[in-house]
This record gives sequence, C-alpha cells and structure tokens, in this order.
Amino acid sequence: MKTIKQTADVVVAGGGTAGHIAAIQAVRAGVSVSLIEASSMLGGTMTDGGVFMPNHWHSPTQPVVQGIGWELFNHSKQIEGLRVKSMKERYGVDTPGYYSNINVPIYASVAEQAAVEAGVEIHYHEFIGEIVQEGNFWIITSYARGIKRITKCREVIDCSGDADVTRALGLTVDKSPKRQPGTLEYRIEGIDMQQVWEGEVQKIYEKAMEEGELEKGDWAYFGIYPFQWYLQMGGHNSTHIYSCDTSDADGQTKANIEGRARMLRMYQFVRTKIPGAERAVLKTMYNRALSREGYRVVGEHIVTESEFMTAQPYEDAVCNAFNYIDMHNEDNGCDEIFHDSMELLPTVPFRSLIPKGSNRITVAGRILSADRTSLAGIRAQCTCMAMGQAVGAAAALAVRRGTYSRDINVEDIIALTKEHGAVEPNRARKKEYA
Repeated sequence: MKTIKQTADVVVAGGGTAGHIAAIQAVRAGVSVSLIEASSMLGGTMTDGGVFMPNHWHSPTQPVVQGIGWELFNHSKQIEGLRVKSMKERYGVDTPGYYSNINVPIYASVAEQAAVEAGVEIHYHEFIGEIVQEGNFWIITSYARGIKRITKCREVIDCSGDADVTRALGLTVDKSPKRQPGTLEYRIEGIDMQQVWEGEVQKIYEKAMEEGELEKGDWAYFGIYPFQWYLQMGGHNSTHIYSCDTSDADGQTKANIEGRARMLRMYQFVRTKIPGAERAVLKTMYNRALSREGYRVVGEHIVTESEFMTAQPYEDAVCNAFNYIDMHNEDNGCDEIFHDSMELLPTVPFRSLIPKGSNRITVAGRILSADRTSLAGIRAQCTCMAMGQAVGAAAALAVRRGTYSRDINVEDIIALTKEHGAVEPNRARKKEYA
C-alpha cells in the first residue's frame, strides 16, 4: 500500500449534498481543501442515491435557499436547455414548497467541474479511518484501494451523513433505536397509464398483499396514497427499507440487498399483474440504499420540534430551513406536519453545527444537532446545501484568521455566503438565547 502525506487547510469528509457545497465555498474563500468521498461522484443522496429532487429553493412568498447550490442547479439546467421558472410561475401541490428535479449525470458533472475549477482536491473511493489532534492541527488518515493518505489540516468539516469523523473523535452523538425507513431508488418505465384505473389496480395490489406475493414496504405509502401513485412515479422513491442503518458497511450491505429484492419483486408484480404494464422496463437502479436518519451529533445546541414548529428566531442563524416535517414510518408510510402559517420560516443555528465541547470541527447535513422530529424537516436537500455553505465559510474564515471555526462571528459567515449568492437567514424576530 502506498502512503501519501499531504497538507490542506480544510478537510471535508463526504462530498454529498452538504459536503460538495462546503468544499466549493471554502476553496472559493481562499483556502486549500481536500475532499474525501467514499463514492464515485459528488452530490450524495440526490445523485449517487437517486433522490434527484433538491427541494426547496423557495416558498410561495420568498427565496429560502440560494447560494452555490442554486448556482450549480441553474448551470445544470442551462446545459439541459431548460429555463428555471420563477416561484411566481409555480404552484404548490401537496407541500408548501416546490420540487425541482435535476438530471443526475449533468448535475454530478457540473458540481465536479465547479469543484475542480475552484481548486478542490477530490479523492473518490476513499474513507477516513483515523483522526488525531496534533497541536492546532488534525492528522487525518484515510484509505482507498492501494492508498493510505495522511493529511494534516487546520479545520475539518464532517458531512459524512453518519458522523464518521465526529464518532472517530469520541465526541457525543445520538442514535434513536427507532429510525425512519430507508429507500433504494429505481425507476420503472413503459407503463401505459391510459390503461391504469385507480380502483382496479388498488384491488390487484391489495390481493397481492393478502396472498403474500408482496410484502409491507414494497409500496411505502400504502396508508396515504392509492397504489396508482406508485405506478405514476414508476416506483421512484416509493419503497421503504425498515430498520435501515447504513452507518457501517455491514448495515449498508444489508440495506442494499433488501432494497434490490424489494425492487425486483415489485417489478415482476407490476409487469405481470398490472394492465398496461406488460411492456414495462426496469430502467434505472441507483447505486446504494439510503438512510433518512442515523447518527446525529450532540452539538452546542439541539434544535427541538417546538423550536422548529414555532420558527424560533436564533440570533446565530446561518441559513434557512423549510416549513414542514416529513417523517417516514412503518404505520402508514409518512406523516407530514405543517406549520400554522406559510410565513413561518425555521432557521438553523450555528451552534447546532458545532459538536459539543469541540474546536476546529463543524458538521452539516442530516447529522446536525437536532431531535428526530425537527431533523425530519431540516434534512431537505436545499437546507443541507445551505448548511454546507455556512460551515465551509466558517472553516475558511477560521483558517485565514488563525482562530477556531466555532469562534467566527455569525455575521461574517453570513456576509461571506451572501457574496456567493446565499440569502439572509430569517432573523426578523430576534430574541436573546441562553
């Protein structure tokens, strides 16, 4: 195995929804960045995982998240030859926001080119094994096929999705015994929906469940939508993997196997039993099963459901979140909890992105410090991008000023992210916090 020693100002662990934005923001702010990603592309859940719906950029009344993520989204749409419609041309359907699909190959390539052109050093197919402190530096050991990489850096950003770096440091994390179901994304095409009648296909589905041809979870949202919805979606984002835990390789393997078995069972059922689906093709399967929650960092502040639902106005807010909770479950598929008013816009406090009692490390994405219920609202992809941009800015400012990221003034973080297109977080009703 070849050993490589190098230095960087900032190491970003994970190039997913939050991580690739954090890396681009930090390097654009004038520091060197090493990005370590275990997969083969940037974008994480929305590219490699196939949830190609970064939402929500705006509400019916205002922009919620913009910045580098919005820039990359728009660039990808330009390459597709598509115009991005303004919020005034869109209409909310079943949520207060608007879903915006990406073309996965184009977005992943656009994000990668933006990172490389900015100067991010990307290391695919690599994972962090150890991290130790050496004075004011971190010594990070990562592994890939034939490579042992030892990187010395000043700041580290954990965007791993399961708090890999935070756990390696022995910092406090939380993991609920009951978690939201996971999903393996795939797509069935070629269903003639003109032959699909809601009442008929519902009875066919229910009979298959009664006779054991299908299993609970093969169709995730049995309690809230008719089976026709599954067919309209072509199976995309329509299957649940119960007790999904991808925080280690064994759990990821188990989830992949279960997800693919559910996918194949559903495809065979649809093609052989559903009128109009005789020529259906299982066209797309994404690389890995996805968890909706795993480890959460215990930070300097834990965002609670009450704070989220009342849009608590944090003075250290660094970005906006969105205004409903999307809690997947085994009972009926999913519970959606909406705010009393669309005017309520929750935010993310910087303290929830700092592991408790730590220095020179920040986190972003679904591992932020929050309870389970509020996490189900904050984990939306655009919010993860905004969190990533905020901590990327904090890390860069810390390196440039020779201090800790946790000590960077929030106003300076916001000012830097706004230079790169971000919007001011909602802090209209300021109040003191303990």
